[in-house]
Amino acid sequence: MIKWRTTASVFVVTVCAALASLAGAHATTRATNANSKSDSDLREHPTGGKTPIEVSLGMYITDLVAVDETRESFEVGGYLSAQWRDTRLALPPDAASSGSKDSRAARIIRTDQLWTPPIEAANSITHKTNAYSMEVDAAGLVTYIERFDAVLSNVYSLRKFPFDTQVLRFEFQPFLSPESVITFAPRALPLTGISSGRNTELASWRTGELHYTADEVPARGMIPATREALFELVVSRRPAFYLWKIFLPLVMITLIPSVGFWIDAKEFDWLLKIPMTMLLSTVAFELAITRDLPKAGYVTFLDAVFVTGFVFCFLCIVEIAIVYLIQKRGSPQRAAKIHSAGRLLYPLSYLGLIFLLALIFLI
Repeated sequence: MIKWRTTASVFVVTVCAALASLAGAHATTRATNANSKSDSDLREHPTGGKTPIEVSLGMYITDLVAVDETRESFEVGGYLSAQWRDTRLALPPDAASSGSKDSRAARIIRTDQLWTPPIEAANSITHKTNAYSMEVDAAGLVTYIERFDAVLSNVYSLRKFPFDTQVLRFEFQPFLSPESVITFAPRALPLTGISSGRNTELASWRTGELHYTADEVPARGMIPATREALFELVVSRRPAFYLWKIFLPLVMITLIPSVGFWIDAKEFDWLLKIPMTMLLSTVAFELAITRDLPKAGYVTFLDAVFVTGFVFCFLCIVEIAIVYLIQKRGSPQRAAKIHSAGRLLYPLSYLGLIFLLALIFLI
């Protein structure tokens, strides 16, 4: 009898332990599923895509590395910030109004823990995030800040080169997302601007202000219409290098053939050597600097000045040939009169045409 009771007691204890283990496992499974569901929900759109989330952007440029017109790009570094509100992360009203230290402190989170706006730089060539910080306050306002280095493509208007002013564009658009997912705020965040330090100054460029706009981008082919956040940095070229290294030598080379008009028209051999030498010098000079000049598909101011130099050297050669033929036909006085007229006509015509080109291209 005692043996039977002992066996029954062992059986009851074993059954109770098994039931308790099953209940604990079930509770753990429910808790895990609840946590997984909560994490999954935070990674989804805060409103399920029913209403767009307004995202405010800010950009602070600390380093303007290069502006490369030949490759139609520019390199820049700085801080990119974004803010949006996620009501799921807001603290309960009683906890938020308690005034405790925990309720006032911002909570630091990771990008893989919750939904973040799908934003990309539409004109980015390379983009590197060096470090980032993301935190949320008691009201559910998420603040994201990253330190970045980027190379972006840009369209340059070089008609006035080298007296041009360019606009460097940072185009931010939703990445493969419908317009109902996010919308950009009409104003930039306070952390927007450009540093006044020496890292934002280039030897060839003078930087201006950073402007922000939020515009509609119309549909293009298979790409639907969307909204765009646009930062624009105005930079002006410093033309001193081109004035002293290109324009002044080019003007001097082109004006040297005017010396030939002070030489007797009978010296055909010497007269012809001067413009021919200057013409070849202009060709060599252009070839030497071409690789450092932007390759535009239209005529710039510098291109027009080069072409004018070629034309005047060619006209000087034509004038010498005509004067020589007139003299050979027995009209030396007429040839001398025509030849001497170029003493003032050649340099004044050249300088006047350069002035006219400046009015056409620069104004």
